[in-house]
Amino acid sequence: MVRFQLLLRHFLLNSLFFFFIFNVSLAQKSASLSWPDSVFNTLSPDERIAQLLMVRAYSNRDTAYEKNLLKQVGDLNLGGVCFFQGGPARQAIFTNKLQQTVRTPLLVAIDAEWGLSMRLDSIGLLPKQMTMGAVNSNALIYQMGREVAMQCKRIGIHINFAPVVDVNNNPANPVINARSFGEQRENVAQKAYWYMKGMQDEGIIAVAKHFPGHGDTDFDSHFTLPLINKSAEMLDTLELYPFQYLIDHGVKGVMVAHLRVPALDTASMSITSLSQPVITDLLRNKMGFKGMVITDGMDMKGLTAFADRGLVETNALLAGNDILLLPVDAAAALVNIKTAIDSGWIDQQLIDDKCRRVLQWKYESGLANYTPISTINLNRDLNSTQTRLTALQLNSQAITLLNDRQNLIPIRQLDTLKIASLVFGDTLLSPFQQRLDDYAPVTHFVMKRDPTAAQCDSILNLLEPFNLIITGFVKTSDLPAKKFGISSNAAKLVDTLSGLKNTVMCLFTSPYSLAMFNQAATNASVIISYQDNTLMQELTAQAVFGAIGMEGKLPVSANTSYKAGSGLERVPIGRLSFGLPESQYVASADLAIIDSIMHQAVLDHVFPGAQIVVAHKRKVIYRRAFGSRTYREIDPVKNDDLYDLASLTKILATTLTAMNLAQQGAIDPDEPLGNYYPALKHTNKEKLTIRAIMAHHARLQPYIPFYRHLINRSVTDTTIFAARYSIDYPHRVADEMYICEDYPGIIIDSIIASPLLKTLEYKYSDLGFILLAKAFEELTELPSDVYLHENFYDKLGLTTMGYHPRDRFDIGRIAPTEHDTLFRHQLIIGDVHDQTAALLGGVAGHAGLFSDALDVAVIMQMLMDNGTYAGERYFDSAVISTFTSTQFAWNNNRRAMGFDKPGLPGQASPACNSASAQSFGHSGFTGTFAWADPESELVYVFLSNRVCPDSDNNKLLKQNIRTRIQQVIYDAIHKSLESEY
Repeated sequence: MVRFQLLLRHFLLNSLFFFFIFNVSLAQKSASLSWPDSVFNTLSPDERIAQLLMVRAYSNRDTAYEKNLLKQVGDLNLGGVCFFQGGPARQAIFTNKLQQTVRTPLLVAIDAEWGLSMRLDSIGLLPKQMTMGAVNSNALIYQMGREVAMQCKRIGIHINFAPVVDVNNNPANPVINARSFGEQRENVAQKAYWYMKGMQDEGIIAVAKHFPGHGDTDFDSHFTLPLINKSAEMLDTLELYPFQYLIDHGVKGVMVAHLRVPALDTASMSITSLSQPVITDLLRNKMGFKGMVITDGMDMKGLTAFADRGLVETNALLAGNDILLLPVDAAAALVNIKTAIDSGWIDQQLIDDKCRRVLQWKYESGLANYTPISTINLNRDLNSTQTRLTALQLNSQAITLLNDRQNLIPIRQLDTLKIASLVFGDTLLSPFQQRLDDYAPVTHFVMKRDPTAAQCDSILNLLEPFNLIITGFVKTSDLPAKKFGISSNAAKLVDTLSGLKNTVMCLFTSPYSLAMFNQAATNASVIISYQDNTLMQELTAQAVFGAIGMEGKLPVSANTSYKAGSGLERVPIGRLSFGLPESQYVASADLAIIDSIMHQAVLDHVFPGAQIVVAHKRKVIYRRAFGSRTYREIDPVKNDDLYDLASLTKILATTLTAMNLAQQGAIDPDEPLGNYYPALKHTNKEKLTIRAIMAHHARLQPYIPFYRHLINRSVTDTTIFAARYSIDYPHRVADEMYICEDYPGIIIDSIIASPLLKTLEYKYSDLGFILLAKAFEELTELPSDVYLHENFYDKLGLTTMGYHPRDRFDIGRIAPTEHDTLFRHQLIIGDVHDQTAALLGGVAGHAGLFSDALDVAVIMQMLMDNGTYAGERYFDSAVISTFTSTQFAWNNNRRAMGFDKPGLPGQASPACNSASAQSFGHSGFTGTFAWADPESELVYVFLSNRVCPDSDNNKLLKQNIRTRIQQVIYDAIHKSLESEY
């Protein structure tokens, strides 16, 4: 009995569930039928015709234009509009007006093959289809489709006339070209499918075009009627293949081109968009397409110049089209169709069926519940971070390395190279060249698109001293008729260069442009980057240096040597790359808190200006500059301006040298420094070990203010100072202030003779690092700055780091420090702020380095990566571990060898609370900070000139700006991990 009751209950529940699902399904089906039917029944015969017409619309025209279009659309109750050039907010507002004007909601379309940026201003660029054709990841193509669809939905668009599924097998094609995914039918079909699916999954009607295939034409149907003289078998094998694939996989729309294809319609001067054999017999019946058929623009000369104007609309409908796109005159088109109905040329039932179909598409697009478009945050939504990330990923994966016979890519061994860049097409430095500067010292040259023979000869002479030339072509064109924006003189110059020098040629245009070159196509390392925009230029520069890999494959054949599918692969070699925070699953919005902190700090005069670099998992996800060099200046700080690093010198100079010598066996950290520095023999410092000195655990005095003995000495006191450089006064202290040759020796002697502290405890001291640097100079027989450049800075490609920045950079790039009213009596710019380091000639073990934040980040990244960077090993992991570990925790000393560490339990910490025990770094008196955390794969660099104009300004420390920002970074990373961004 119990079993029977259970079975009965189960049966009743299943019955109720089935009844519920059946009724919901029935209700949904009923609604989808009732709305189109109810709307249809309200339409007059003229309005039913009007539903099949879609007219042009612009949002960048004047009030008179808008008034006229509103009247036309409203009076005729047209079915739709197709937007072209304009702006997002203007289009949204105009769309709302148009929707309010009509009795039947409008279908809104756009021709946005690579997103709304194809038509609207102020929207970030997504890649064109040929660029996508080079990408291996179909998942990214799908994401592109979703992003474009979300853009369309946000601005009230229902139909996107994309993707282009033409197989571009004619390099001279004047109209398709870069709009095609390529020449291989399978690649075109796959890419088009995933693009279409992404859009349709988001509710946008995708339209495959230009049926039956516009890829093999020499003419543009905007201006004439192209002829495709191929057999039906050839068309079926190639051109029709992608269309059939998309039809089989559910594409909702197909656009028919204005072409003459005798193999498909033998009638004299037949036009495919008016051809029943092409649309009804082939597309509908043979290929099985059940969706929306749309003409290409009916105002194109490929139609208007070859068809009977009075019959063109009727013939298009009879051929099988559902929507007539861009009729020359909508009112006249309506009259022509009505006349054809009245004369019996076309059946009213045909119009009614097409009208119902259009209304069904409107229902499926949500127009039964139309709501006006909100312009609040419109630009932000259309330029979403996810859209920008998708663009970055697609562009980076498209970059194609075609040739690298000299094995130049990625560029390595930077210390052996003298690199020049030569870019054609502009008179200003390009984003490509600016990004190259982030990886190595590069001397830049720019030339106009078409240099003269004399200019070419001149540049060849200027390039003579260089052993690697990186060339690029910008402000290019997609059009073969414009020779892709590359002049024959420029091409010949690069051909010549490739025979003389190691040359890298980067083409920011179509692969077909390779036909412009002869020797360079085989001699140079050739990179195809497909499009000329800031993002692609910057990514290509990163690829050249191996910061990102290269995996793109040619979607078309560039010439007989480089066929479709060609492309060498390169993996990243471990240089820092640049990308959005989201590329590392960190939300930009979470890092925006840094901006708020920094802007307020500048307003509060915590510092005049600053730079910040954040690298996560070898990618720079945040790099910003704030404020100005001084409080009086208005010119903003730039990312490559130089700052006085102060005590960061200890880890970026002296500690690096110590680690290198230890790895080579030249020193033992547990040996006394006196064993390597004879000047310490028979002194109280003879037995101080290198380990103890570097961990500030050697009883050394913290500081000796040598400059105080010189405060009352005038520059005219020639026993100490001179106003100009000479052999006897070689050490620059400040402007018109040089100190005598032997004074640094007096300082060293004074340090050696200084008493030791009585208690063995942690006591931060500059003196030990001053002595270490001098000892290492004797060991290496090289000045510190020379040793560091030869062993680290030059190999790492650091462009700013070093001592004596005035010798290498314009003073306008160097942030001032203090207005010294006590000793030097001037604003210090480009001379080391630390007085002792200045008296030592500007090169010292505890201070003196200048750099931008990125160069600091590179060294910190190398250290965090166990001593490797860009495929080169600088230190063994054991050396890294030894020097970055706390040395004397037993005596409450948190310090490593040279490096600072998070506080021990119960101690205050120099880093934020989230910094791991494995992390290490240092801070500097001038307002600097650098920290690396292997556990979180995080590098954080903060540079400021908080001592300008007065070093008594202690707001930076009091407000904990550096560590507050560091905590914001950790919080953003941890949040991303928790939310699985």
